[in-house]
Amino acid sequence: MLLAIQNLIEYLNRNYFNDDKLEEEVITMTKSLYDPEVEKQGIQKGIEQGIKQGIKQGEKKKSIEIAKKGILKGLDNETIMDLTELSIEEIELIRKEMSLN
Repeated sequence: MLLAIQNLIEYLNRNYFNDDKLEEEVITMTKSLYDPEVEKQGIQKGIEQGIKQGIKQGEKKKSIEIAKKGILKGLDNETIMDLTELSIEEIELIRKEMSLN
């Protein structure tokens, strides 16, 4: 769509206005609205963020599993917190969930 607008402006400019700066401005504007290179960078950043979130989720799951093992072995909340970096509230929640099962 942007290409169609750019072509229309170029056509009108050539046939009715003949202003060189107008064509340059239109090209600059359309490139700023859609630039494949900017899109590629955005996609790459999205992939990187997705990987980081996946790693964090994986680390969280591992921490929860360690906390569960610690609870089963009778460790106190502070020790589990040191081992897993989970909060006291998270550890208490895990304890409650385990006692329900």
